[in-house]
Amino acid sequence: MKRLPNKFKKQSTKTTKSDLSPDKKRPKPSIIILSIVALISLFVLVMPYLPRLWYLLTKPQINSEPYQKAADGQSSPEVDNQKGNRLVLPQIGVNAEILEGDNVNVIGRNQGVWRESASIDPSTPGNIVVAGHRFIYTAVNGGHFYNLTELQNGDKIYIKWQDQVYTYEVFNSKTVSPDQIEIRNNDPNVENKLTMYTCYPLGSTAERYVVEAKQI
Repeated sequence: MKRLPNKFKKQSTKTTKSDLSPDKKRPKPSIIILSIVALISLFVLVMPYLPRLWYLLTKPQINSEPYQKAADGQSSPEVDNQKGNRLVLPQIGVNAEILEGDNVNVIGRNQGVWRESASIDPSTPGNIVVAGHRFIYTAVNGGHFYNLTELQNGDKIYIKWQDQVYTYEVFNSKTVSPDQIEIRNNDPNVENKLTMYTCYPLGSTAERYVVEAKQI
């Protein structure tokens, strides 16, 4: 049997490589899927920390002067024009509507904070318990209580309730387990108390971060 001339062998080899090269350059579906999964995973991991970065960069605060004037019985149009009952945390830039309902689901996608103690309000003695989101993916600012851990003893809190403003002062912060429901109890040492809590640590529901304040 005669051998093929060398020139035919070379041409045959070149043709084979040319035919295979498009397949080699085309990304495999598995690689595309893995890339998409990696990007989604990165988003899920990083997103909870972006509001924290924004807070550190901007240090949002609310001017407390209008609220203090209203609490002292002076006219304050800026406060009067705000709708609904509201919780104001000037040091961390929170002005949230206080919502009523049977459970925390009334908050929805971070529309406000939830007053658990339906029978107690700032005008009556007792412990007002307020819950809020720490972080949810659907909220622009993470959650109204995202930076609750930044509050310090002595910080002022304002509650606008039925067109009257009440002033509170933080006196304690702590972490508790979800089953420590005694945080909702009245405090014999504090006649008018405010208890705020949220999930802790960030991205987990293992514990609750609690801030306690007294009406002054």
